[in-house]
Amino acid sequence: MRSSSSAAHGAVLPATPRTGRRRLLVGAGALSALGLSGCASPAADARPPAPQPQVRVGDQWRYAQVNRYNGLGLGETTMRVVAVTPLLRVAVSGWGAPPEGTEETYAGPWNVLQEPTYDVLQRFDTPQPLLPERLQPGAKVRYAGRYRVPGSNESFEWYAWADAIRWEQTSVPAGQFDTIRIERRISFRHSDLWHVRSERQETIWYAPVVNRWVRREWTGNYLRYGMERYFRLREDWIASQLVEYAPARG
Repeated sequence: MRSSSSAAHGAVLPATPRTGRRRLLVGAGALSALGLSGCASPAADARPPAPQPQVRVGDQWRYAQVNRYNGLGLGETTMRVVAVTPLLRVAVSGWGAPPEGTEETYAGPWNVLQEPTYDVLQRFDTPQPLLPERLQPGAKVRYAGRYRVPGSNESFEWYAWADAIRWEQTSVPAGQFDTIRIERRISFRHSDLWHVRSERQETIWYAPVVNRWVRREWTGNYLRYGMERYFRLREDWIASQLVEYAPARG
């Protein structure tokens, strides 16, 4: 059950120029010490599974992007559904949209075929589910596949584990929402061959009332080829927070 008024027409965070990508040398245990919790409080878990996402052409979500290292705003990104068949296609504009591909592509919501979420545009050979099929605490989904990047004929391994943890009330600029917290662990081979044993940690706060996440946060770490193995470098640490949800009219 949603606990706030309409998600549309939320407050707008001020956009700031995109900052450079930060790299921080840390020990292997420092990543878990930082934590990935969002602005949320526990809600009751005793409820039926949430309905499956239903999206239509014209649905639009606008997100504020935040650098979690220093709390500074990076800009805003808008996602707008432009097709639902034969594939679900979401046009991406604003901060983070790569020049070589400005669409998210899914084999239905939200099973990824292409997305520009991380540091490079990724195209998966088989659909990668971001959420468990059953949207209820305790549900899990596992994925093993390969992805490609523009300008390369090589494919790279990608393994992901996603677990639905609990229901939470989550506050973002668009308001307060009942969400199910999804925690993801990813192990993969980076397209940059200097990155070795890459890992990512990600949390998705999915809100059934907007058919998409109201907050998504990710970071990662890797070894640099040739460096001592017990030091790991940090990737970006980015939080994406919903500013406005505008469902399709009609």
